[in-house]
Amino acid sequence: MLAYVGQVIARGLPGAVWVRAEIAAVTDRRHLYLDLVQSGEEGEVARCRATVWARERFALDAKFRRATGGGLTAGLKVLLFGEATFHEQYGFALNVLDIAPEFTLGDAALRLAEGRETLVREGVYSLNRQLALPTDFWRFAVLSPREAAGLGDFRREIDPLERAGVVRPVYLEATFQGPGAAASLRRGVQAALELHGAEPLDALVVIRGGGAVTDLAWLNDLPFARALATFPAPVVTGLGHARDDTLPDEVACARTDTPSKAAALIVRAVVAAAAQAQEDARTIRAHAAGVLVDAEAGAHWTLDRARRAAAQQVEAAAASVDALMKQALGLTPARTLGRGYALVRAEGGQPITRAAQVQAGQLLTLEFSDGVAGVRADG
Repeated sequence: MLAYVGQVIARGLPGAVWVRAEIAAVTDRRHLYLDLVQSGEEGEVARCRATVWARERFALDAKFRRATGGGLTAGLKVLLFGEATFHEQYGFALNVLDIAPEFTLGDAALRLAEGRETLVREGVYSLNRQLALPTDFWRFAVLSPREAAGLGDFRREIDPLERAGVVRPVYLEATFQGPGAAASLRRGVQAALELHGAEPLDALVVIRGGGAVTDLAWLNDLPFARALATFPAPVVTGLGHARDDTLPDEVACARTDTPSKAAALIVRAVVAAAAQAQEDARTIRAHAAGVLVDAEAGAHWTLDRARRAAAQQVEAAAASVDALMKQALGLTPARTLGRGYALVRAEGGQPITRAAQVQAGQLLTLEFSDGVAGVRADG
């Protein structure tokens, strides 16, 4: 029966055909063994094995890498040219004879375009780009693959600043490619969001080393891009490529080509802020010195003015004293008598200043400027 099934397949598909599929798994044992799947709205609807024999493998692998920058990996959508075979012991398989890399590139570009259109339609595509990039960095989150070379490049620039207490990065890990990348990246952004809620972040930095177009395509996950676009702090990307776009690059506040350049952006901002702080300090010290000089000059001016005012008051007081002295001297008894006045005294010599003090028949003495005369008061 199995031999008959093989004959039916051979007669029904006498030559190679083009097959679209998604690679579910890859096993490398000199030959490449692929698990292919086709998915529909309700999930997986078909599955089969495919083999790239060693005689075709190296030529097809080189062709695919030249176009995409990477090899065949799980999760890629591919267009394969192959022969349908059936073996009594190993079952059905597709012997791959050729591959169309442009189909895989087209699928990645299609995902990018669809994601971009969705974010624009939702009104969130430009939200993070509208945020102001920090003029200084203190506390920021860094999302990267575990122990990635790009992370090492980034930390070579940032670690000295952290040791000096100038910056305080928080490092988060995520898977950046493969079937589990989307969920891992979303969890990473959620962790950064929780950090921001506990204490505001200056930025979220998303980095990974250089990669193929097919590797970068994993970043075009729509929920992940939406989370970056709506992140409440500026997003900085350094995803290891210069020519190819990804949704994270497009929605980020600032895009750099590599993790090292992302670190350089932070270092430049910190150095510029430190230089500005030094300049501000010099300005403050110069202003303070000027204020002290002005204050000293003002003090001398105030003291001189006070001295002049005091001297004027002393002169005025002296003039007033002189006037009073002159007035007092002008009122001496001798001068008063000389002006025609007389001094009235009782018999005992006491001065009489009021008529009520005089009694009838009392002997009074009148003192004039040129002598004394006695009179008796008329009752």
